Amino acid sequence: MMEAPENSLFIITGTTRGIGAALVESALAQPHSTVVGLSRKKSHYGKNHQNIQIDLNDLDEIGSAFQRIHVDRRHAQALTSTVLVNNAGVLDPIGPVMDCDDSMISQNIRVNLTAPLIVCRHFYHFAKGFSGHKWIINITSGASRSPYYGWSAYGAAKAGLDMATRAVAMEFSRIDPSFSAIAVAPGTVDTAMQEKIRQCNRKQFDRIDKFMRLKEDGQLSSPRQVADALIHLLLAGRFENGGRYDIREMRKEDIALSREQSAGQ
Repeated sequence: MMEAPENSLFIITGTTRGIGAALVESALAQPHSTVVGLSRKKSHYGKNHQNIQIDLNDLDEIGSAFQRIHVDRRHAQALTSTVLVNNAGVLDPIGPVMDCDDSMISQNIRVNLTAPLIVCRHFYHFAKGFSGHKWIINITSGASRSPYYGWSAYGAAKAGLDMATRAVAMEFSRIDPSFSAIAVAPGTVDTAMQEKIRQCNRKQFDRIDKFMRLKEDGQLSSPRQVADALIHLLLAGRFENGGRYDIREMRKEDIALSREQSAGQ
């Protein structure tokens, strides 16, 4: 467990929209925080917020992207935490694997599994000399545990990411105890990915009705709700090395606990 950081550096992939964009906003709202986005948006450099333009389909770009992150040496030695969030991901191709395009299957595995592993490797070498604790947060999915008809590549990649997280947590922390790695499932969130799901036909994805109802019934979390919850739980010391966490369930537990405490007052 770690205490709430006072001086944090966040590196977040896939910050163009959705959960990634919300994570940038939530992280910047923390006192004394610096945020670096790795996304397709144009590169820019500011005092507390940088964006490094990168297409994670091109794995050879990842190392050079880390070399372009501007961190003052004195700042690096004053950090109480450095946090990597592997958030970038793609859902396509949607449909039974026998009907999917070869290149899209390859791209899915590359973006959802291969790229996060390579990002973890470069993050280790980038942050190992920094003071404070280093956290790797890999965004996973319920599809990593249960097969979804039409999501063969996505589910396989996320299941691989779950195991990769456990392996990285073991390897990195054994070499350097200041590193921890966890996997976090955000639940069903109102993002462009959800819009894409609702546009599918039943031959592509047989649970379309369920996802339509979630939207109609207002049961989707907003990206900012998920981002705020994730950073709050991190700073509150609720995560342990090698764990896999469900943000939706943890939020429910916190709400129930808060109600119990209020009733007891």
